[in-house]
Amino acid sequence: MSDQDAAVVQRIPRARLAWLALAVAALLWIAQSVLPPFVIAAVIAYAFTPLVGAVESRTRLPRFVVILALYVLAIALVAVAAWAVSGQLVDELQELAAGGPAAFAETLRSLLGHDTIAIGTRQITMTQIANELNAAVSRSIATPTDALRLATLVGDTALQAVLVLIVAFYLMLDGGRFWHYVLGFLPPIQRRRTSEIAGRIQVVLGRWLRGQIVLIVLVGLVLYVVLGPILHLPYALALSVLSGVLEIVPLVGPVIAAVLAGTVAFSHGGAEFALVVLAIYLVVREVEDQVVMPLVIGHAVHLHPVVTIFAVLVGLSVWGILGGLLAVPVAAALNVTLAELYPAAPVAAQPSFLVSQRSLTAARRAGVEGGPAGSVLATGTAAAVDHPVEVSGGAAAETTSAAGAPDASVRVHEPGLE
Repeated sequence: MSDQDAAVVQRIPRARLAWLALAVAALLWIAQSVLPPFVIAAVIAYAFTPLVGAVESRTRLPRFVVILALYVLAIALVAVAAWAVSGQLVDELQELAAGGPAAFAETLRSLLGHDTIAIGTRQITMTQIANELNAAVSRSIATPTDALRLATLVGDTALQAVLVLIVAFYLMLDGGRFWHYVLGFLPPIQRRRTSEIAGRIQVVLGRWLRGQIVLIVLVGLVLYVVLGPILHLPYALALSVLSGVLEIVPLVGPVIAAVLAGTVAFSHGGAEFALVVLAIYLVVREVEDQVVMPLVIGHAVHLHPVVTIFAVLVGLSVWGILGGLLAVPVAAALNVTLAELYPAAPVAAQPSFLVSQRSLTAARRAGVEGGPAGSVLATGTAAAVDHPVEVSGGAAAETTSAAGAPDASVRVHEPGLE
């Protein structure tokens, strides 16, 4: 933004935007109990709008038909997968829930070398631990009240899933109208800049969501092939499905999946078998981090581990499980915004204790030493170099690089305008 543009922006009254932001915050606070399905639908629509636009432009079919066809295809794939594995999966999950506590107690007994744990003056046996865990599982659906509560929860989840699909459908269909309406509240001088930032955020969210879907399917398939047909581990299908689903939980999800599989392996094959299974999980995780994620998601969603942990904890405390799941993409979107509005200090200008030799070497190789180093939220120097990207979503606009300088290699489209 030039000095002249900045001066114009300074003269624009901000009272209207402040009151608008206050009204939106109040509305969100009042409607917080019904927001989750709308938030999920907005993320899905925002991430898949570029795909809808690409199919629409290639096939020249009406947007409504394209979205409907994608819905039918996605629902058909999920239905076929559920039909193929549902019977075996339900049986294995039931057996795992029934035998899991005993396997956990057996693992503890083998690791500790004795059958009791002393807590103060009380001696607790592994059998008692297994019985308590079994009782806790049984109590969750043992009484009519609990069973009714469980049925209500399942029904409510199903209705919210349908609501998510409906809202996402209309957002992908009429997203352009919503976006133009929102832009109307901004001063004209700020609209192009806002569209550019929103386009970059759309790239991040799209890569994250599509990458998560690919990772869930890929991790589940690979682990099932290795744990089932190759190692013949009991409950292989259930463990692989749980491992794939837990991939969406940042940091702790893969750890929980590995602990579950390692416990089952230890109880059925001893320490050596458990070590083999844990090594497989470690290898899968490393391949995922070093190969799959850069190819599928790219560097757009890479955050520093400290930032990831902080974002997940804040999300969990503010909005529960949904907040924890959405914490990483929200933090990544904030990272894009900060990098666009407030370019970081040059590498050479940062304190020496904050700059590693690896960062300096990478900056020299990239030819950007003395230039912007990207947002401090990003990992390493992934944000240091402006990668040419194309952001789908609508009519092209003049673009700027992540450091704020014009970049002819980047074409940014207004999101949601196909």
